[in-house]
Amino acid sequence: MKQRKTKPARRGHLLRALVPTAVMAAASPLALAGDNNGDDRFHFDGYLREEVSINAKNWQDTPDYNDKGKVSMARTSLRLNMEFKAADGLTLVAKARAAREWNSPFLKHLEGMGANSYRKKGLTDLYNDVDVREWYADIVASDRVKLRVGKQQIVWGETDFFVANDLAQGYDNVWRSFLEPANEDLRKGNIALKANIDVPEANGGIEAFFRPGWDRKRDIGTEIDVYGGRWSSQPYAGVDFRNIDPYSWNNSKANIHSKSGGVRWSGMAGDTNYSLSVMRTFYNMPIMNASPTFMDGVTPSGAAPIGSKTTAGPAGEIIYPMVNVFGATASRYSDMSDAVFSAEVAYIKDAPFNYTAAAPSLMSQYIAPGFDGWKTRNVIASMVRMDKNFAFTQNLLGTEKPMFFSVQVFDKWIQDFDRNDNLLYSVGWGGRAKRHNTLVTTIFDLSYDNGRIHPQLVLGSDVTNGGGFYIPSVTFQLNKNLRWKLEYDGFWDSRYAKAPVPLSDRTTLFGYLHNRDQVYTSLNYLF
Repeated sequence: MKQRKTKPARRGHLLRALVPTAVMAAASPLALAGDNNGDDRFHFDGYLREEVSINAKNWQDTPDYNDKGKVSMARTSLRLNMEFKAADGLTLVAKARAAREWNSPFLKHLEGMGANSYRKKGLTDLYNDVDVREWYADIVASDRVKLRVGKQQIVWGETDFFVANDLAQGYDNVWRSFLEPANEDLRKGNIALKANIDVPEANGGIEAFFRPGWDRKRDIGTEIDVYGGRWSSQPYAGVDFRNIDPYSWNNSKANIHSKSGGVRWSGMAGDTNYSLSVMRTFYNMPIMNASPTFMDGVTPSGAAPIGSKTTAGPAGEIIYPMVNVFGATASRYSDMSDAVFSAEVAYIKDAPFNYTAAAPSLMSQYIAPGFDGWKTRNVIASMVRMDKNFAFTQNLLGTEKPMFFSVQVFDKWIQDFDRNDNLLYSVGWGGRAKRHNTLVTTIFDLSYDNGRIHPQLVLGSDVTNGGGFYIPSVTFQLNKNLRWKLEYDGFWDSRYAKAPVPLSDRTTLFGYLHNRDQVYTSLNYLF
């Protein structure tokens, strides 16, 4: 993976750029203020990480090129978390990350096919980043009231996989997709005011946030690879859809300056942790608002756009409509089963869906399904989970402690469902949404050698449509600060699209990832 003569020079250049950043941060006025007073008011930690992924299969949508064995990602990143206690009741926090990638032959081939052609730059322009991901002030206003002001991540919900209530902010699924175990590395921060108010008399507290609409465009919604890069869904490798349907932030139904926020009550009822919440936010997944005219800008397309008479691109625009979410969560330990049970439900009012019309538009016929417009339906998203330790693995598998096991069942229930609406799971593929879409995931987590060897197996299956994923991995703690992880990311689905996608196509979630298996490894130095 590191035989190329140019790679060490690129890595050396990166390290020369990153190390001074760390030194400057440690020697900042905030750090000096803490040292001068001798009260350890300044603290920082973070990691230096190298990640490499290699294609395990040949992609079907890169003709005349063998993708198998090619490096799809060689990424170096530095993360710094800095905290300064400026005064009693006032703490300043900044969390920054710098990332640089090697422009591998595989990425160059995707570029040659048209990946990221909208910006007329290479794919590393998408993946390279230097950003202060969070910056905020924590203020202790009183014994009961705490405030957080600034760019921050807001986490509501009970699950790290297919979220129900955790919709306050979107995710960056372009460079790594949903496989990254640390949601913190993918979740986008927003500028907001958040307040936590303790109410001990009722065994609970209130958490409320208000987002005034001051964020950058890149910080809104869950961003997926519509650029033709390494996480583009098949059969669209090398296709940058922004050339015909770019992002739009001024649609009346999805304006970036729209204010959002929410209120949540969390408490204890006996031995049960629970929460109730209401939130107005951007719907995380992108929706295609199709153009009323065909690509020539004159011919009527048959599509029905919403919120604007014209669209940002000749075929349409990508938007994130605003929705209202009413949620509840609960978790409790059961003596009878010696397990922790958790549940989560969210009522999403007016969730948007692209659809295929009975008389498809010209763009649905000649580009891809779903360019007919979008409709809204109320959706109930739910999750139930069981977490349990199994001691039999100590004798059977020689683990040092019981195996941790978790199983989660997710369901999305579309209200007022009519199969003749032809709602789609995603624009670009013909798989029709069903009344219920149910997925199951499981985690098997083992530990050896006092936690220094950590095997894990994660499985997932789309019960409704078929297909799934399997992710075996092992993490080694080489010393106090050094971690090495080796992982295989595999997907299966018998229904997958063959370009061009016909209206009869039935591809759904895991069909998007057909032939996208990869071997992944990371080396982390924690400090």
